[in-house]
Amino acid sequence: MERLYPDYCSMAPEEIYQDLTFPGDLLDRPYVAINMVTTVDGKATLGGKSYSIGSKADHLVMRRIRAAADGLMIGGETLRRENVNPSVPTDLQERRIARGLAPQPRGIVVTGTAGLPLTGTFFRTGAFPPIVVTTGRVSQERIAALEPHARVLVAGEERVDPHLMMRTLADEYGIHRLVVEGGPTLNGVLLDEGMVDELFWTVAPKLVGGPALRTMIEGGALPIDDLARLQLLSLHHHENELYIRYRVAR
Repeated sequence: MERLYPDYCSMAPEEIYQDLTFPGDLLDRPYVAINMVTTVDGKATLGGKSYSIGSKADHLVMRRIRAAADGLMIGGETLRRENVNPSVPTDLQERRIARGLAPQPRGIVVTGTAGLPLTGTFFRTGAFPPIVVTTGRVSQERIAALEPHARVLVAGEERVDPHLMMRTLADEYGIHRLVVEGGPTLNGVLLDEGMVDELFWTVAPKLVGGPALRTMIEGGALPIDDLARLQLLSLHHHENELYIRYRVAR
């Protein structure tokens, strides 16, 4: 692996982001970093899933980024399509403890329907029960079915209120550093609300084509005079795959 920016060096893949940390001192919400992988032509899913787009090195990078956070957030549709395991391996767990973090990042899933695969890995791994963020429209019967498997946070009536959700995650659950791994609709909501601080983007050396496949950000477009501007923080390269870290600024 090579670091191309901000200064050149050669390194082993295991060294990437080994000292990664995020600020944890925002007053009203967690510090948020989105982590996504796409093809060169910008497609974020293949066959409805993202995991197969990146390489083994990308999966290593994903775990390194998770290891710097208090929580890992995904959308309900992502969880229904993929068997997400929010945990990090033992060596990264030990580093987390040394930094004063919990042994594992806490899994968080955002869903308007609360219809989730409760037998999947997401609900069976980690030091703490995952958090399900949902709305007041969900029936009490469905919430009761979730409660043996997760902590349920109702944040809004008709739709999830991002500000209430983030404030509660920080104040009541101690989530001050949050990594979001999509899906694209969740990414779009958080970007639109000005809640994204960094973007980690793996560019896989693949071309897919086709107009119907999703990109990393979906939903309403930002106004032209209020686009999210990106500042490059680092760029790594390994076997034709690129790992890009941006800071997001308005």
